[in-house]
Formats: sequence, C-alpha cells, structure tokens
Amino acid sequence: MFPSLLSGTEPGLKACVIDDLATALGEDAATVEVLVKTANPSVVRPSWIMLAVMHALWRKANVAPEITASVLNAWPEIPASLEEILCFRMNDSPEESDPFLLFHPSASESIPIPALDEYIDLVQNRFFIWRRPAVDRTQIAKGMIEGSSPDSGRAYIESLNSLVARPSYDSIRLGFTDGRHFFRSEGSQKDSRPKLASSVFEIEHCSSSFESSYDCKTSVNVSIAAREAKRRALGLNVVSMSAVPPAGHDILRRRGEILAAGSEPWSSAG
Repeated sequence: MFPSLLSGTEPGLKACVIDDLATALGEDAATVEVLVKTANPSVVRPSWIMLAVMHALWRKANVAPEITASVLNAWPEIPASLEEILCFRMNDSPEESDPFLLFHPSASESIPIPALDEYIDLVQNRFFIWRRPAVDRTQIAKGMIEGSSPDSGRAYIESLNSLVARPSYDSIRLGFTDGRHFFRSEGSQKDSRPKLASSVFEIEHCSSSFESSYDCKTSVNVSIAAREAKRRALGLNVVSMSAVPPAGHDILRRRGEILAAGSEPWSSAG
C-alpha cells in the first residue's frame, strides 16, 4: 500500500504521507500530525515504530504523546529491539524475512506471541518499565526459517517449543514522569549502549520491586501495536482480538496451511 512509510525513503512529511500514517495507525490525520510533531522536533521524519508506540500508550494507557516521545528518545534501544523482529534480516541480509508469518495475508489476527512480544508497563501511572523476553529471538527466527529445509527439522521443533513455552523477561526500569516531563532512570545513565538492538542484556536490571508490589499497573504490548501498523502500511487486514489461541500452535497451523498451498512462507511482504 505505502511501504515507503516503513523504509523512510521519502524525505519530510507531506499531507499524503500524514494520511497514510493515519491509515497505518487507525487514527485521524489531524491527530497523527500532532504525534509526528511531538515525536522529536529535531527529526524531519520520525520512525514509524516510534509513532506506533506513542499512539498505543496514548490510547491504551492515557500517556501523553510527548511523555512517550521522551521515553523513546531517551531509550532508542526500544524501537531498535522491536525492529529486530518486525524487520528481521537473516544473517544481515539486505532483504527482510518474515519467519513468524506476521505479515502474511492470512495472519490478520493480532495474536500475542509470548516469546517475541515486548511490553511497556506503566506502574502507579508514573513509573515506566520495559519488559522483553530473555530468550534469543534471533536464534528462534533462524530456526523457523531453517526448518523449511528437509534436514533441519530439529531446529524448527526447538524454535516452535520456544514459542509455546512461557518465557522469562528482562525488565528495565526506564524512569518516571511527573505528568509533564519524563526523567530517565539514574541507575542506567552509566550505560554506554554501544549496540541498540542487543543492549537490553547489558543494562542493569533494577525493576524487581515494581513487578510484585504496586497499586495499579497498565501493560501495553508494543510489539502488537507496531505489527498492526506495519500490516496496515502494507495494505493487509488487521483484526484485534482479546481472546487468542496459543501463539506457537497458531504459527504451526498457519505454516501448514501456507505450505499446503505451495507458497514460500518466509519472504517478507515488505
């Protein structure tokens, strides 16, 4: 539909681009224009992933877009980590692959996938925590792709088991808001973050107290928010679901249907 939104090849934001972004986010153009201007004043064209996360936290957790923008600008590891799966590249290939069939035409349901999905938690309407599965998602993706060859069935089964299993999470306290500004966690200021996509494993884990003791917490699946935006940008259907089947079994079913149809499942629609 408008894949240039995903690649960022067009400079600036024209009215037609704002309209396309509105379609991708399921929002009106006037609201999206505000989101874009809020994302980062120094960036001519903000990341579509950043806009999707800002929109999701605003609509689902009532977090002001400027607050989420400050969170993501302070923690670029978050959109980079989401991009690692949403724009997966096998062995640094210039071409994207879709090992989990997230962007196949038949995958219209917004199904949570525990081994892949990342969350931003808002605790006490003030503290932000980022949760990401501790499993090696890149290896799971490679196993799913390599499993399509006759001699790699074991890698596929192991990857599928990882998708079905309930993962543990790396939890990082990002900081807090006073309702007008975001303040980055001082405990993580020392981190130099040389590699954005993998640096989550190098950041000090200091959020355990908030995981078990709180009065209220809102968890937003930012992976689903970004997936839905990319599907809409590619002209694919999106069906949000509140009750879903186990993700690993659904991927297995979907893969079987596609293979039975004789199509190649791993190439990305983008």
